[in-house]
Amino acid sequence: MKKLIQQICTTLDDGEDLVLVTVSSQSGSTPRLAGAKMIIRKNGRIGGTIGGGLVEAQAMQEAENCFKTGLSHHRTFDLSNGDAAVSDMICGGHMELFLEYIRADEDNRALFRTLLTAMESGRRAVLVSPLDAGSGVQHFVMDHKGRTNSTDAPESLLSAIKELRPSTSAATLIDHQDQQYLVSSFAVGGNLFLIGAGHVAACTAEAAARVGFRVVVMDDRREFANRERFPLADEIKVLPSFADCFQGYEIDADAYLVIVTRGHMHDLEVLRQALCTQAGYIGMIGSRKKRNSIYVKLMDQGIKEAQLEQVRCPIGMAIEADTPEEIAVSIVGELIYQRATGRKAWHLA
Repeated sequence: MKKLIQQICTTLDDGEDLVLVTVSSQSGSTPRLAGAKMIIRKNGRIGGTIGGGLVEAQAMQEAENCFKTGLSHHRTFDLSNGDAAVSDMICGGHMELFLEYIRADEDNRALFRTLLTAMESGRRAVLVSPLDAGSGVQHFVMDHKGRTNSTDAPESLLSAIKELRPSTSAATLIDHQDQQYLVSSFAVGGNLFLIGAGHVAACTAEAAARVGFRVVVMDDRREFANRERFPLADEIKVLPSFADCFQGYEIDADAYLVIVTRGHMHDLEVLRQALCTQAGYIGMIGSRKKRNSIYVKLMDQGIKEAQLEQVRCPIGMAIEADTPEEIAVSIVGELIYQRATGRKAWHLA
C-alpha cells in the first residue's frame, strides 16, 4: 500500500488529477476484499488493483466520468449473476466501489504526503473520505494516536472514527449525522525487528521486505549488520551489546520480534526484554531442547509461564525447512499469517 501512496504523491506533484478507487464494501466471494485500492490517471494508466477483469474495466470507464465532471462516483457489482456471467468471474459475491476524484491541488498533495509520512514511519493511519460532497467535511488523515490534520471535522465524527478498530477491516463505512464516510485503514505491513544478523536473518530480511514489512536489523557485530548484507532493510543498528536493545523504539502490536542471535545467552537476554514489551509477535529460532532450557532460566528470573505462551519457538511454519533460505520462507510465512489474523497467543508445541 505504501507504493500506491507514493504513486499518488508523485502523480499529484506532477500536477495530474487522479481517481482513487476503493473497494468500500464487499460480501461473499469477491476478487478483492474491502479496502483494496487502485489509482487511475487521466491517460488510463493504473496503479494497484481491485481484482482485474470486468470490475477493473468498469472502474476505468467510471473514472472517465469522474474526470469529465470532477465528481466522485459509486459503482456496485453483483458477481453472483449478470455481472459475473459476462466476465467469467463466478465469484458469488457483491462489491461496492467508491471512485474518489482527487484534484492535484496543494491540499491534496499535503494530505497524501501526511499519509505517506505515517506509513514510512511504520505507523497506522486512516484516510477519511466523505461519500457526499455536500457534507461540508473534506477528506482527512488520522494517525495511530488519534491526531488529525482536519480543521473542519466535528469532534463527534472524530470520536466515532477513534472507536473503530482499524485492524478489523481495511475499509469501513460509517454513518454520522445523515452523512456517510469511508474510513480506509492504511495499516503498515508491520515493523519487523530482526535481532541477530546472521545467515537466516539476511534471508528473512529480504523475503520480509518484499512482502511489505518494515525491517529493522540489530546486531552487535558491524561486520554482519551492514548495508551490503541487508540492502532492503529500512534500518540497521549496530548495538554496543544486546542489553536494552529495544530502547528508543515503540514496540507495540504492530511490532514483530524475531530473535535469531548467534548464541543461547544472547537469545535469553533478548527474549527477556521482548517479554516486557507489547509486541504483537515474538518468535525465537531454535530447537525445543534449547527453548526449554531458556524458559527454565527465565522462569527462575521471575518470568511467568503465561508470558512464555505468546512466544513462537521453534519459529516458523512446519515445512521441514533446512537451509537459511528455506527457514526464512517458513518464518516469513508465519509472519504473514500473524499479520493477517491479528494478535494471537501461541502455545507450547
